[in-house]
Amino acid sequence: MPRLKHLNNKDPWMLGEQIPDCDLFFSQIWLTCFVNQFKYPSGRNYQKMLTVYKGYNLWFYFGKQDSFDEGEYIANKFIKNPTFATKINKQIIVEADKLRNFANQLPQEHLSKLTNKQLWDLYNKHHQIHAKYYQWCWIPVGVDMFHNNLTERLKKYLRSINVTEDKINEYLVILTQPTKKSLIQVEEEDFLKIAIDIYKNKKQKRLFASYFNLLKKEATLKLELNVHTPEYESFLEQRMTDLRDKIDPVILKKLEKYYNNYFYVKFMWIGKEGVTSFEHYLKEMARFIGSGIDPKKSLQKQQREFNNALNKRKQLIKKLKVKNPWRTIIDSWGSFMVTKIYRRYAQIYAMYRMQPVLEEIAKRLKTTVKEVKFMLVQEVGSSLKGKMISRKELKERTKLCVFYTEKNNDKIFIGKQAKKIISQLEKKKKSTSNIINGQTGCIGRAKGKVKIVIRPKDMTKMNKGDILVSIATDPDIVPAMKKAAAIVTDQGGITSHAAIVSREMNIPCVIGTKMATESLKDGDMVEVDANKGTVKKI
Repeated sequence: MPRLKHLNNKDPWMLGEQIPDCDLFFSQIWLTCFVNQFKYPSGRNYQKMLTVYKGYNLWFYFGKQDSFDEGEYIANKFIKNPTFATKINKQIIVEADKLRNFANQLPQEHLSKLTNKQLWDLYNKHHQIHAKYYQWCWIPVGVDMFHNNLTERLKKYLRSINVTEDKINEYLVILTQPTKKSLIQVEEEDFLKIAIDIYKNKKQKRLFASYFNLLKKEATLKLELNVHTPEYESFLEQRMTDLRDKIDPVILKKLEKYYNNYFYVKFMWIGKEGVTSFEHYLKEMARFIGSGIDPKKSLQKQQREFNNALNKRKQLIKKLKVKNPWRTIIDSWGSFMVTKIYRRYAQIYAMYRMQPVLEEIAKRLKTTVKEVKFMLVQEVGSSLKGKMISRKELKERTKLCVFYTEKNNDKIFIGKQAKKIISQLEKKKKSTSNIINGQTGCIGRAKGKVKIVIRPKDMTKMNKGDILVSIATDPDIVPAMKKAAAIVTDQGGITSHAAIVSREMNIPCVIGTKMATESLKDGDMVEVDANKGTVKKI
């Protein structure tokens, strides 16, 4: 193996992200892409990447200066050639569609009939297509998420045209408002349109509302289940089969189409338990109809808020007389938010469809799926050809390991070597101040109780008006985000999931605090001032 040139160079490691429920199978796609393939089209590869795995919990690290230089390089490229940002958005759609189309072709049954070579071809092709996807899809992230390179450039430009400090964050959010709706909004609107159809049919409206309220009474009074606990939600979903048989066929067909479009969205990275059942969607529709909220008014309100945001953006651009390159860049910046969700949905779908392939590989190798997920790409290929790696080492990797990659060189460390590297990494620091600083995701202010929500199992503690605090949000915790008075995250830039969702829901949001989940705990009272990007303990 070639010598590792950059592992111990002078550039200190900086935590990029912490991702619960993630594995080497998924993460090595982007990690190896960043050091080998990212130069085209960004113009520059990262020098080194390092990832720590403790079971299915992942921490990945950049070189601090290296990641800053990458962000600066891309930001400079945008400013010199703003149409490059426009090109990126178009290509993200192309690469996401390629990934989804490949996923659609993946066999889901009878994989035992495939040869080892055919299984390897599927595995390897997925890796190649997904890596190509990252060559384009990571550019909006790399330019701003870790050092706010592009955000700081835009702030500097706003100051140069005499925007006062107290307006900087507000104007930045308005200017980068997407001019199209993301798939998150489209999904919500699709749901409301079906609810409108149910409302139009009085018999169906009564059916949904009465059935939900009946089940609610049965769950709380007879079974003494606490509302919104996992047991309560499970009971409701189990009983939705009876409702399904009574739904008007036309409405049922629309619900089934909605389900087929979005069932995989909460799957995320490591297992099918994240797939949403049809009964879950029936339950949510019954709950919505039973709440008495008028879906037509809700849809009209969403459209009105979207149009108002567009008008504010248009008026501000005119008022400030924004010129190129910034005129083109802010248009692309808003589009980055839309394409971020588009490509994320395609990516989650591909990961969902790859699971049967991984399961069949595990059977062939007489190992577990988890162990397959901690093999390098080349190890999967050689093992399917008969050269199996140590099962003992694989077991150890699934508990604790470090993956390091630089150009044309990958290395996994286990045992004492892994622990030594981990001890040298940057540690999270708790704030001793009662004020936590971050970036503005969506403007506004709110006070409330902190609820730490990392994964779906945490959502049951979330009440309306609480402050949702997370490492970073994902589609699987959106229901909790809808209840939040404000959202605060450790990680993320202005095109992060938290920033996108908070804008679409008009919820104050502070992102990129680096320490919120370490410095706050459930029940803390805080005041979020997203206009300033601050979170204050009170």
